[in-house]
Amino acid sequence: MSPNPTALTPAQRAVLVLMSLDEQVAADLLRHLEEADLKRLAAAVDGLDAVSFETVAPVLEEFERQLQRPQLAGRGARYMRKLTAAAVGNDRADRLFAPASALPSPLDAIRSAKAQTLAELLQDEHPQVAAVVLSQLPQAGKVLQAMPAGLQADLAARIAVLEEIPPQVLEIASESLQKSLAAAGGMPKDGKAEFDGIEYVAKLLNDLPPEAGEQILASLDDETARKVRQAMFTFEDLLRLDKRSMQTLLRELPGDQLCVALRTASETVRGHFFSCMATRAADQLREDLELMPPKRLSEVESAQREVVDTAMRLGQTGQLQLPNRGGGDDMV
Repeated sequence: MSPNPTALTPAQRAVLVLMSLDEQVAADLLRHLEEADLKRLAAAVDGLDAVSFETVAPVLEEFERQLQRPQLAGRGARYMRKLTAAAVGNDRADRLFAPASALPSPLDAIRSAKAQTLAELLQDEHPQVAAVVLSQLPQAGKVLQAMPAGLQADLAARIAVLEEIPPQVLEIASESLQKSLAAAGGMPKDGKAEFDGIEYVAKLLNDLPPEAGEQILASLDDETARKVRQAMFTFEDLLRLDKRSMQTLLRELPGDQLCVALRTASETVRGHFFSCMATRAADQLREDLELMPPKRLSEVESAQREVVDTAMRLGQTGQLQLPNRGGGDDMV
């Protein structure tokens, strides 16, 4: 017995409309429905095997009237989201349809990534792409430092001649890099960005007059104060020591320690050391550096830290002149 049209549920009416359409058209419509809606339609099919024309006709007439009415926004956004996902992929659709503040852009996401992981992945990118991405990162210095010396120079040269950043290149590279970082575990968890508190405080104190900085350091616990002091004066800062101070420092350093410390140093830093040494000693050190077998980065960093610690100790006892912090002038 054919059911009464007025007793049909909305799902049953939808089934009757679909059954009245061309098979291909009906199949195309079904492909755009959510799984929950498909289940409702499947459940509504029961009892609709034998349906008379008198039952179907008023349903189709009502459907035609509905099509002629202006359609208000309802589930249209969800449908549009589904079409967009089919066209550009789920990841990009999520970003396009997310509220402005809900999801960070790929570039914003990699700006909070771990520098070491970022450096490793950028080495696999085309150097020009890596240079473009690197030019947009606040942690670019740390990322560059974690790369091989040859690549550092290449990327620096490429960045130096950049006059404009192609938005499309940046977007595509950032999206690809974000996925690689997530897969490698280089993205911060729970949306929390990496933050180096010691380095931040060191930079903060370096901007203060020496007396104010020392007062704050004295209020910290010994271990924290030690770490902040180390961050305030780095191996590169030795470039600011005058020749007499450098010679005082060199007399205190074991030769093997200095050689290891200079392993990853820039040519500028090496040249500063060589210029403060006797010609024969400088030539010997150059030769030792050329013949030195590979060293672990941790060994080199440890040797550099010991050199800096020696300089700071000599500065505190007045045996050499350390560069002034804050806005004060260095001794001349």
